[in-house]
Amino acid sequence: MKWSNVNLIFRREMRDQLRDRRTLFTVVIMPMLLYPLLGMAMLQVAQFMREHPTRIWIMGSENLPAEPALLEGGNISGDWVDAKTAQLIDTEVLDEPTQELEKYIREFRKSDNEQARDLIDQLIQKELKARKYDAAVFFTNPIESPEQTDLLASGSQKATGPDVLVFVDSASDRSRIAGERIASVLGNWKNAWTNQLLAANDVPASINSGIVMETSDVANKVGKRAAAWSKILPFIVMIWCLTGAFYPAIDLCAGEKERGTFETLLSSPAERSEIAIGKLLTVMTFSMATSLLNLISMAITGIMLASKVGAMATFGTPPVHSIGWLLLALVPISALFSAIALAAAAFAQSSKEGQYYLVPLLMFSMPLMMVPMLPGSQLDLGTSLIPVSGLMLLLRHLMEGQYSFAAQFGAPVVLTTLLCCWMAIRWVVHQFNSESVLFRASERFGIGKWLGHIMRERHELPSLGNAILCGLMILVIKFFVSIAATPATDWSSFSLQTVIILVTAVAVPALFMAIMLTRSPRKSLRLRPCTIPAACAAVLAAICLNPLLMWFTALVMTIYPPGPELMALQSSVQTILDGAPSWWAILLVFAVAPAVMEELAYRGFILSGFQSMRNKWHAILLTSLLFGVAHSVIQQTMITSVAGVILGIIAVQTRSLIPCILFHATHNGLTAMIGIVPAETIKSSHLLSQILYTNDGVTFQYGILPGIIMSVIGLALIGWFLRFDHSTAAARSSRQPSRFERWLGKMSE
Repeated sequence: MKWSNVNLIFRREMRDQLRDRRTLFTVVIMPMLLYPLLGMAMLQVAQFMREHPTRIWIMGSENLPAEPALLEGGNISGDWVDAKTAQLIDTEVLDEPTQELEKYIREFRKSDNEQARDLIDQLIQKELKARKYDAAVFFTNPIESPEQTDLLASGSQKATGPDVLVFVDSASDRSRIAGERIASVLGNWKNAWTNQLLAANDVPASINSGIVMETSDVANKVGKRAAAWSKILPFIVMIWCLTGAFYPAIDLCAGEKERGTFETLLSSPAERSEIAIGKLLTVMTFSMATSLLNLISMAITGIMLASKVGAMATFGTPPVHSIGWLLLALVPISALFSAIALAAAAFAQSSKEGQYYLVPLLMFSMPLMMVPMLPGSQLDLGTSLIPVSGLMLLLRHLMEGQYSFAAQFGAPVVLTTLLCCWMAIRWVVHQFNSESVLFRASERFGIGKWLGHIMRERHELPSLGNAILCGLMILVIKFFVSIAATPATDWSSFSLQTVIILVTAVAVPALFMAIMLTRSPRKSLRLRPCTIPAACAAVLAAICLNPLLMWFTALVMTIYPPGPELMALQSSVQTILDGAPSWWAILLVFAVAPAVMEELAYRGFILSGFQSMRNKWHAILLTSLLFGVAHSVIQQTMITSVAGVILGIIAVQTRSLIPCILFHATHNGLTAMIGIVPAETIKSSHLLSQILYTNDGVTFQYGILPGIIMSVIGLALIGWFLRFDHSTAAARSSRQPSRFERWLGKMSE
């Protein structure tokens, strides 16, 4: 790669973009105008957002004690409310309730009669609407108990005040606000009345408060400001990096295709990779500029607004050092988003089509940006390995000045971010080197035309789109079936539910699409014979790699500890397993059924479709990713994705599904049996006791030395599969097809 060519392309693209008025407006002008205009609009709207007085109907004021006085001249006393709130409470005292209302109030207080409560609610609502009140407060004489009567007879001061009934209409905002205001007033008045009563009876006032608890905030002002801004600023920088990268990327790729200048650039002496890097640097420049300009404009507008409304004292300006950390993180994050946006734009054939890709890109990026803003999110080894989220959490700790804590996870965050940037840039270069991507035909889409096309133009194997559609269908169907299913409580319902989900949500979509969308369902599902050595090697590899996969499972569980919900689920499943009729029933449900159903779908139909990309490793990795995502628990997703890579290698190299089913069933069977085989059986076996050990007498693990030896043998068998010659299996494929294979062929016709 010649960097002089990259520099020339970068300067050319920058010059063209700076001449484009639409790009300049989106990247430069709009950020400078957006926030001042929003600030002006907020100030204008704030004039209409003033608080309005609320009308409160007060009845039974004759039952109020003389001291302390709640009302003065029919209004709330100034002792219980500040002057501003007092102006917002308009009270009207009416001491003549209707006979019907007084009757039901009495019934309401004496019993828990729901009918009486409903009637009084209807009457109060009717009265509030008729008199145009927002809330009602009724003071009534208390219903005294015998103990209170004896206390009064002894000469003690009255120990009970009036009963207070507050009625509000929660469906009305004005009524709800009125209820909150009068509740605050009544609370202050009640505390004063209680303290006065205690003093009159020579009781310490501290008995009213009980245990005194005082909370003190020890955070300094700079720390509080940094904590507030550390959640806001990284999100703003990230979202504008993504937005600022997308529009220039569309113009540099899809826009040039529309203008007819893309072919001229590709025919230049510069290599495709140099063109891609030059365009990427241009998009990165605009991405960083957009983020910085938005940040500066928002900061200036926010400072001016805060000084205008007097909010700067409570919120404050962001610390200066936080801006430095944001600028440092701006380079890798803009490179990541720019590469993704440029790759998506290279696939688009027009600017309009390119804009459609912005929505999926935002949908995938927004959760990664929102997770670090949640109150319970924290930086640890697990979150540091999540793209974007780990970087935002690291920025938050750096902006808060927690350098020692951030240094513990700085390396994994940086490595993850750089790895994602490298993969995204490689994707861009691959897109520019692919003629089928750059110059694909843009076709109109119609449901009828599309269905007719796929029925007429069926190929022998599924296409890339068929594979993606099948994977998405499995995810959606499995989601709805799992939600609709009720939690199993015993073995029979659990096993039946598991098999039904595997059949309806996993196997049926793959079989249906293989029959309807391909000419050869047998080849699409890899229903080919395999050699005996391949079958034996698959079983032996599953046995030998089981320790390695179990150690990887333990590592995942350490990095991402299971929550209480997952632990409760595992406990309930173990309880159900204890009620299984026999060990072979467990093997059928946990090993055989998943192996057959999942392999038909993933290593059968989906992997065959992904292989149309002509890159077996891309096909294996994408299939493994879909296979992992289908297991909704994040820990299980990671574990099954790694196992999916091994299964994908076996499927691609042998071109048969049989070794994959054998490997899958053997691995699942071993994992299940280790958890249910009695300890006495393992200890009584000389071979098993040498391989497995236990610390608690219940849970068994592989020994270090036996596990390493088995793992080396298993990896050697995977290497044997990578060098596997499938010509023998192809020679044997000339045999007569089985009844099931003939049925699949007949259905496809």
